[in-house]
Amino acid sequence: MDQPHTVKVLEQCRVSPPPGSVPQTSLPLTFLDLPLLCMYPAQFLYFYELKVSKTHFMYSIIPDMKHSLSLTLQHFFPFAGNVIWSPQSIKPEIIYVDGDSIPFTTAESNFNFKHLCGNYPRDVNELTPLAAPLLPVSTAARPLLALQVTLFPDSGISVGLSFCHLVADGKAGTHFIRVWASVCSSLSGDTSLLSHSLPYFDRTTIIDPYGIEMSILNDLKNINITQKSFTLNCLPTDPSNKVVATFIMDSAKIEKLKKWVLTRILEKNKKEPLFKLTTLVVTSAYIWVCLVKALEGIDPLNNLREHFLLPLDVRTRLDPALPETYLGNGLVFSFTSLQKNDLLGEDGLVMAAEAIAKANPKTVKTVLNGAGNVLSNLFSAGSERLFVISGSPRMNVYDVNFGFGKPKKVEIISSTSTGSVTMVELGGAAEGGFEIGIALVKHEMNAFASLFDDTLKTEKYFVHSSRL
Repeated sequence: MDQPHTVKVLEQCRVSPPPGSVPQTSLPLTFLDLPLLCMYPAQFLYFYELKVSKTHFMYSIIPDMKHSLSLTLQHFFPFAGNVIWSPQSIKPEIIYVDGDSIPFTTAESNFNFKHLCGNYPRDVNELTPLAAPLLPVSTAARPLLALQVTLFPDSGISVGLSFCHLVADGKAGTHFIRVWASVCSSLSGDTSLLSHSLPYFDRTTIIDPYGIEMSILNDLKNINITQKSFTLNCLPTDPSNKVVATFIMDSAKIEKLKKWVLTRILEKNKKEPLFKLTTLVVTSAYIWVCLVKALEGIDPLNNLREHFLLPLDVRTRLDPALPETYLGNGLVFSFTSLQKNDLLGEDGLVMAAEAIAKANPKTVKTVLNGAGNVLSNLFSAGSERLFVISGSPRMNVYDVNFGFGKPKKVEIISSTSTGSVTMVELGGAAEGGFEIGIALVKHEMNAFASLFDDTLKTEKYFVHSSRL
């Protein structure tokens, strides 16, 4: 009889910035942060192929990781702080006090490392024990980051990162782990590596010209998120019946899809489209159409509309612009709705791409249009189906090297609970394209996989590409 898969905790401790290195600091949440009050934490898993003994892991790798983490937290100290909503404030704030720390768990697993790094469907319950749980420690303060490093003896290690979205979006979260990894890879913990990549905290330049903050606070109040009822969502800990799989969309496939969509628009309208058909837009549209067709073919819903939410990094499109290293949330959410029958029709991909593209803000003047409606848009979907993209190909999740090479695989495991579709850059030596992570129950996954792969191979999308 096979032995059950287990994850054994070897050590639990807390890591803080060096004593006295950071003054007490308060960072108020901005209108870009506030919608995340009702969102789940983000959980990333980084897998590194590495033949290492338990002794070397515990007495060399782990001490280096802790030391470099402490040095990194000196500059990324909001991650070690807590979210507090005091009676005197109309909104929460992130408070850091000297001595604040984050939980750091060291563990050992007998899971099959190569199996976990696969793209094919894997049981979600095999992955979740490797992710550090982000749990509240009191009703007054809410932690923002938790880490877990797990050894697979003579096979590899995984680094699990869980963080509350109130402190950072995916771009800022992966910025933190890249810097931590670069400091760790120097072995001595040389903080000079930080000099070119220090986080930026100043929020005074984030201007709210349309009363966005008050609109969001009022919408939060409608779902009972107030100073008196303040709480942060934790990811479910119950066993899941889902599997998670990774689908590859390389640059060649994306270009063929773009050409087909453009050709189809020219045939119908006799002119070039008025929207920009980007790689992100056409890939998102393809995922949306395949998901709707797959799920509708299994369990048809009595819904007329389908909804789609796409986060967009607007740091450089704000006026004044924020630097790329801004630590916080720099996202707006593009919300799109279409009739279900349109998505299921012959031109479903064209209509999806056009709707997603037109919903994206184009200029500095329009980048915040509708930003105050993000929660009301979500409420308007009601019981109808909503698909959400999380992650971004610009997060550079594979550029994280602790000194033992780049990750063999990266998973955004929180998507298995939130139901979102993850999208990151293609790992390995390939350039361009995406890794698309999806969690579904097994029969739904089978239906989606068949549609996603077979349509790309055999469908009409490649027929007209030679005309352009």
